[in-house]
Amino acid sequence: MTLTTQHSSAAWKLETHLVQDGRQRWSEGPAHVSTVQPIYASTTYLHGNMERLDQAFSSPTSGEKRSFVYARQGNPNATQLEEVLARAEGGVGAVAFGSGMAAIHAALLAAGAAPGTKILAAQDLYGQTIALLRQVFAPQGVEVVLCDLCCASAAERIRSEQPDIVFVETISNPLVKVTDLDAISTAAREVGAITLVDSTFTTPCLLRPIEHGFDLVIHSATKYLGGHGDSTGGLVVSARESLLQSLRSYASLLGAMLSPFESYLILRGVKTLALRMERHCENALRIAHFLHTHPAVARVHYPGLPEHPQHEQARRLLAPGRFGGLLSFELKQQARAAAFRFMDSLQLCAPATSLGDVHTLVSYPPISSHRDLSGAELQQAGITEGCVRLSVGIEDAEDIMQDLDQALRQAST
Repeated sequence: MTLTTQHSSAAWKLETHLVQDGRQRWSEGPAHVSTVQPIYASTTYLHGNMERLDQAFSSPTSGEKRSFVYARQGNPNATQLEEVLARAEGGVGAVAFGSGMAAIHAALLAAGAAPGTKILAAQDLYGQTIALLRQVFAPQGVEVVLCDLCCASAAERIRSEQPDIVFVETISNPLVKVTDLDAISTAAREVGAITLVDSTFTTPCLLRPIEHGFDLVIHSATKYLGGHGDSTGGLVVSARESLLQSLRSYASLLGAMLSPFESYLILRGVKTLALRMERHCENALRIAHFLHTHPAVARVHYPGLPEHPQHEQARRLLAPGRFGGLLSFELKQQARAAAFRFMDSLQLCAPATSLGDVHTLVSYPPISSHRDLSGAELQQAGITEGCVRLSVGIEDAEDIMQDLDQALRQAST
């Protein structure tokens, strides 16, 4: 009797893959095996004899099953999560990391970021990503160029800059601009650049960037993939085998491998990802329309609204009728004091810095995600003193809107 991993059917839809992929079953014999992978809380692994241990130390070639020797190099729980996400994104493989920032760091290294290379990055990347580029890579001799890569001239900017790496987000934070992935990847290929995209906000349920020509797809698994605010992790899915091997090497060398327990929690979240994303998107669209007509709100940023400058682009790129669970809006009172009054008045929505959880989270970008940016940089990015980011949860939309309404009224007094 042998324990085997269930092979997924090519005919299955994404929703089925997310639930079924990686389940272990007896190929024959009794059915009293766990349908959920155990947590492998082990530092080291035995292999029966020295010859098999020697083989386990070797990196597997494409298609070979991984062996485990030491926890810093990988563990069965992380590997199962990697396999599920790689299949969901349509990549050749994936590597799990201890955080989203660790994933971004390793992805940049795997892409070849080194002294003398140039990175062309979107100016409205996550604030800590920009800090990583400026404080870690730039001092090492990497040229970092930030510009607007959501505009119509983004492809021409890539052709003129001739970068080695292009780094964008599917949807930007916090103003939810939508990137034209097809135009970006086409221009990057023309100049020989490797393309990286942070797809945290969209997940494979809304968009699969590899299908649009991207080389590396990054997720902060802390957000929608885990979905319950109880685990921290990151994932990078690769479209190329060579980049995948580099990612695995950096995960071990940097000590950045995701732990078994965090892997277990995130994979548990992935099983309900499709259902949660559907509810996130439905709620967000309703709330965006509600805020759009609210007397205390000056402007709403959400690609599901026809007024959004990239609305048609979002309709083309994203899953039909789904525009994500994240939006931002600007208070009519453009003052930090008004924003603080609004945040302090919330009762259901939680004023926290993360996003993608089952519960609704509200954050104030000038003091959280973009705290390290100067006033001039915030202005250039379009982030005002009245800007509030809303990660819409899966609660009843009416309850969320009632809480937002009473807090907005108090903030405007």
